[in-house]
Amino acid sequence: MRADSPGHSAKFGSYTLMQLGSNTIVDFQLVQSNEVGGSYHMEKEGLKRCLDHLESKDLAVEYIVTDRHPQIQKFLRERNMEQSYDVWHFEKGLSKKRSQNKDCKVLKRWLHSIKKHVYWSATGTTSGPEKVASWTSVVNHLQNIHVHDDPLFLKCSHPERASSDANKWLKPGSITLAKVERILNKRVLKDVQKLSHHYQTSSLESFHNLILHFPLHGNVVQVVSSSNASQ
Repeated sequence: MRADSPGHSAKFGSYTLMQLGSNTIVDFQLVQSNEVGGSYHMEKEGLKRCLDHLESKDLAVEYIVTDRHPQIQKFLRERNMEQSYDVWHFEKGLSKKRSQNKDCKVLKRWLHSIKKHVYWSATGTTSGPEKVASWTSVVNHLQNIHVHDDPLFLKCSHPERASSDANKWLKPGSITLAKVERILNKRVLKDVQKLSHHYQTSSLESFHNLILHFPLHGNVVQVVSSSNASQ
Protein backbone atom coordinates (compact mmCIF):
# COMPACT_ATOMS: atom_id res chain seq x y z
CA MET A 1 0.00 0.00 0.00
CA ARG A 2 0.95 3.63 -0.53
CA ALA A 3 -0.29 6.51 1.58
CA ASP A 4 -0.61 10.24 0.91
CA SER A 5 1.44 11.08 4.02
CA PRO A 6 3.81 9.20 6.35
CA GLY A 7 2.81 7.77 9.71
CA HIS A 8 -0.76 7.25 10.86
CA SER A 9 -2.17 10.59 9.66
CA ALA A 10 -2.85 9.57 6.07
CA LYS A 11 -6.24 10.33 4.53
CA PHE A 12 -5.94 8.17 1.44
CA GLY A 13 -4.26 4.85 0.73
CA SER A 14 -3.85 3.07 -2.60
CA TYR A 15 -3.40 -0.70 -2.66
CA THR A 16 -1.93 -2.41 -5.71
CA LEU A 17 -1.77 -6.09 -6.63
CA MET A 18 0.80 -7.24 -9.19
CA GLN A 19 1.03 -10.66 -10.84
CA LEU A 20 4.76 -11.14 -10.36
CA GLY A 21 5.30 -13.75 -13.08
CA SER A 22 4.39 -11.23 -15.78
CA ASN A 23 4.78 -7.94 -13.84
CA THR A 24 1.14 -7.15 -14.61
CA ILE A 25 -0.98 -4.90 -12.38
CA VAL A 26 -4.17 -6.89 -11.81
CA ASP A 27 -6.02 -4.54 -9.46
CA PHE A 28 -5.79 -1.16 -7.77
CA GLN A 29 -7.99 0.04 -4.91
CA LEU A 30 -8.25 3.48 -3.34
CA VAL A 31 -9.27 3.60 0.34
CA GLN A 32 -10.14 6.64 2.45
CA SER A 33 -9.24 6.47 6.14
CA ASN A 34 -12.67 7.54 7.42
CA GLU A 35 -14.19 4.54 5.62
CA VAL A 36 -12.34 2.07 7.82
CA GLY A 37 -11.94 3.81 11.17
CA GLY A 38 -8.44 5.24 10.68
CA SER A 39 -5.40 5.11 8.41
CA TYR A 40 -3.93 2.05 10.18
CA HIS A 41 -6.73 -0.09 8.75
CA MET A 42 -6.47 1.10 5.14
CA GLU A 43 -3.88 -1.48 4.10
CA LYS A 44 -5.98 -4.44 5.19
CA GLU A 45 -9.10 -3.01 3.55
CA GLY A 46 -7.23 -2.35 0.31
CA LEU A 47 -5.99 -5.93 0.15
CA LYS A 48 -9.44 -7.29 1.01
CA ARG A 49 -11.06 -5.33 -1.81
CA CYS A 50 -8.40 -6.48 -4.27
CA LEU A 51 -8.81 -10.15 -3.36
CA ASP A 52 -12.60 -9.92 -3.36
CA HIS A 53 -12.45 -8.39 -6.83
CA LEU A 54 -10.24 -11.19 -8.15
CA GLU A 55 -12.45 -13.87 -6.64
CA SER A 56 -15.53 -12.26 -8.19
CA LYS A 57 -13.80 -12.80 -11.56
CA ASP A 58 -13.03 -16.46 -10.70
CA LEU A 59 -9.32 -15.76 -10.40
CA ALA A 60 -7.59 -17.81 -7.69
CA VAL A 61 -4.52 -16.51 -5.83
CA GLU A 62 -1.90 -19.26 -5.35
CA TYR A 63 0.10 -17.27 -2.80
CA ILE A 64 0.94 -13.67 -2.01
CA VAL A 65 4.22 -11.86 -1.23
CA THR A 66 3.94 -8.90 1.14
CA ASP A 67 5.78 -7.16 3.93
CA ARG A 68 5.21 -8.30 7.54
CA HIS A 69 2.32 -6.01 8.44
CA PRO A 70 0.64 -7.67 11.48
CA GLN A 71 -2.92 -7.00 10.28
CA ILE A 72 -2.14 -8.49 6.90
CA GLN A 73 -0.63 -11.61 8.47
CA LYS A 74 -3.75 -12.21 10.58
CA PHE A 75 -6.10 -11.45 7.69
CA LEU A 76 -4.40 -13.90 5.32
CA ARG A 77 -4.31 -16.63 7.98
CA GLU A 78 -8.04 -16.26 8.47
CA ARG A 79 -8.50 -16.38 4.71
CA ASN A 80 -6.37 -19.56 4.51
CA MET A 81 -4.07 -17.97 1.95
CA GLU A 82 -0.36 -18.79 1.73
CA GLN A 83 1.81 -15.76 2.46
CA SER A 84 5.50 -15.19 1.84
CA TYR A 85 7.56 -12.23 3.03
CA ASP A 86 9.55 -9.88 0.85
CA VAL A 87 13.25 -10.23 1.70
CA TRP A 88 14.07 -6.51 1.42
CA HIS A 89 11.43 -5.54 3.99
CA PHE A 90 12.61 -8.30 6.33
CA GLU A 91 16.25 -7.25 6.04
CA LYS A 92 15.29 -3.61 6.55
CA GLY A 93 13.70 -4.56 9.88
CA LEU A 94 16.85 -6.40 10.96
CA SER A 95 19.01 -3.45 9.92
CA LYS A 96 17.11 -1.22 12.34
CA LYS A 97 17.96 -3.61 15.17
CA ARG A 98 21.60 -3.84 14.13
CA SER A 99 21.91 -0.05 13.89
CA GLN A 100 21.17 0.13 17.60
CA ASN A 101 24.51 -1.57 18.28
CA LYS A 102 26.63 1.41 17.27
CA ASP A 103 29.22 0.68 19.94
CA CYS A 104 30.18 -2.68 18.42
CA LYS A 105 33.02 -1.81 16.05
CA VAL A 106 33.71 -5.45 15.21
CA LEU A 107 30.08 -6.06 14.28
CA LYS A 108 30.05 -3.03 11.98
CA ARG A 109 32.59 -4.77 9.77
CA TRP A 110 30.14 -7.61 9.26
CA LEU A 111 26.94 -5.66 8.56
CA HIS A 112 27.19 -5.89 4.77
CA SER A 113 27.97 -9.62 4.93
CA ILE A 114 25.04 -10.25 7.26
CA LYS A 115 22.75 -8.44 4.82
CA LYS A 116 23.96 -10.60 1.94
CA HIS A 117 23.52 -13.69 4.10
CA VAL A 118 19.83 -12.86 4.60
CA TYR A 119 19.27 -12.77 0.84
CA TRP A 120 21.33 -15.91 0.28
CA SER A 121 19.43 -17.84 2.96
CA ALA A 122 16.09 -16.83 1.44
CA THR A 123 16.85 -17.44 -2.22
CA GLY A 124 19.29 -20.34 -1.94
CA THR A 125 16.76 -22.75 -0.43
CA THR A 126 13.07 -23.51 -0.86
CA SER A 127 11.88 -25.06 2.40
CA GLY A 128 11.35 -23.12 5.62
CA PRO A 129 13.58 -25.33 7.82
CA GLU A 130 16.43 -25.07 5.30
CA LYS A 131 16.14 -21.29 5.28
CA VAL A 132 16.39 -21.25 9.09
CA ALA A 133 19.38 -23.61 9.10
CA SER A 134 21.20 -21.45 6.55
CA TRP A 135 20.37 -18.22 8.36
CA THR A 136 21.37 -19.36 11.87
CA SER A 137 24.75 -20.54 10.57
CA VAL A 138 25.76 -16.87 10.57
CA VAL A 139 26.51 -17.14 14.31
CA ASN A 140 29.13 -19.81 13.64
CA HIS A 141 30.47 -18.04 10.59
CA LEU A 142 31.14 -14.85 12.55
CA GLN A 143 33.31 -16.94 14.87
CA ASN A 144 35.26 -18.45 11.95
CA ILE A 145 33.41 -21.77 12.32
CA HIS A 146 32.22 -23.15 9.00
CA VAL A 147 31.12 -26.68 9.90
CA HIS A 148 27.75 -26.86 11.65
CA ASP A 149 25.70 -29.29 13.71
CA ASP A 150 22.42 -28.80 11.86
CA PRO A 151 21.93 -31.72 9.40
CA LEU A 152 20.08 -29.39 7.03
CA PHE A 153 23.18 -27.21 6.68
CA LEU A 154 26.34 -29.04 7.63
CA LYS A 155 28.95 -26.79 6.05
CA CYS A 156 29.31 -23.31 4.58
CA SER A 157 29.33 -23.37 0.78
CA HIS A 158 31.94 -20.63 0.36
CA PRO A 159 35.63 -21.47 -0.21
CA GLU A 160 37.67 -21.45 2.99
CA ARG A 161 40.18 -18.64 3.08
CA ALA A 162 42.87 -17.98 5.64
CA SER A 163 42.49 -14.53 7.19
CA SER A 164 45.45 -12.49 8.35
CA ASP A 165 43.19 -10.46 10.63
CA ALA A 166 42.21 -12.62 13.58
CA ASN A 167 40.54 -9.66 15.29
CA LYS A 168 37.68 -9.55 12.81
CA TRP A 169 36.13 -12.73 14.22
CA LEU A 170 33.70 -12.57 17.12
CA LYS A 171 34.79 -14.25 20.33
CA PRO A 172 32.64 -16.93 22.03
CA GLY A 173 30.84 -15.46 25.03
CA SER A 174 31.50 -11.88 23.93
CA ILE A 175 28.92 -9.12 24.28
CA THR A 176 28.98 -8.55 20.53
CA LEU A 177 28.18 -12.18 19.76
CA ALA A 178 25.39 -12.13 22.34
CA LYS A 179 23.84 -9.16 20.53
CA VAL A 180 23.91 -11.09 17.26
CA GLU A 181 22.30 -14.09 18.91
CA ARG A 182 19.51 -11.90 20.29
CA ILE A 183 18.60 -10.92 16.75
CA LEU A 184 17.95 -14.59 16.03
CA ASN A 185 14.95 -14.78 18.34
CA LYS A 186 11.96 -17.08 17.83
CA ARG A 187 9.93 -14.45 16.02
CA VAL A 188 12.72 -13.72 13.54
CA LEU A 189 13.29 -17.43 12.88
CA LYS A 190 9.56 -17.93 12.35
CA ASP A 191 9.58 -15.15 9.77
CA VAL A 192 12.72 -16.51 8.06
CA GLN A 193 10.79 -19.68 7.25
CA LYS A 194 8.33 -17.61 5.22
CA LEU A 195 10.82 -15.53 3.23
CA SER A 196 10.06 -15.67 -0.47
CA HIS A 197 12.74 -17.59 -2.34
CA HIS A 198 11.56 -16.53 -5.79
CA TYR A 199 9.40 -13.44 -6.24
CA GLN A 200 9.93 -10.16 -4.37
CA THR A 201 8.00 -6.88 -4.29
CA SER A 202 10.76 -4.88 -6.00
CA SER A 203 8.84 -4.85 -9.31
CA LEU A 204 5.85 -3.31 -7.56
CA GLU A 205 8.11 -0.74 -5.90
CA SER A 206 9.44 0.14 -9.36
CA PHE A 207 5.88 0.64 -10.58
CA HIS A 208 5.19 2.97 -7.65
CA ASN A 209 8.30 4.98 -8.47
CA LEU A 210 7.28 5.17 -12.13
CA ILE A 211 3.82 6.58 -11.51
CA LEU A 212 5.35 9.44 -9.51
CA HIS A 213 6.22 10.96 -12.90
CA PHE A 214 2.60 10.84 -14.12
CA PRO A 215 0.42 12.52 -11.46
CA LEU A 216 -3.34 12.26 -11.91
CA HIS A 217 -5.99 14.85 -11.14
CA GLY A 218 -8.24 15.10 -8.10
CA ASN A 219 -7.75 13.27 -4.83
CA VAL A 220 -5.62 10.55 -6.42
CA VAL A 221 -2.77 12.99 -6.95
CA GLN A 222 -2.19 12.96 -3.20
CA VAL A 223 -1.74 9.21 -3.25
CA VAL A 224 0.41 8.56 -6.28
CA SER A 225 2.72 11.51 -5.72
CA SER A 226 3.80 10.25 -2.29
CA SER A 227 7.21 8.64 -1.87
CA ASN A 228 6.02 6.78 1.23
CA ALA A 229 5.66 3.06 0.44
CA SER A 230 4.97 0.38 3.02
CA GLN A 231 4.74 -2.58 0.63
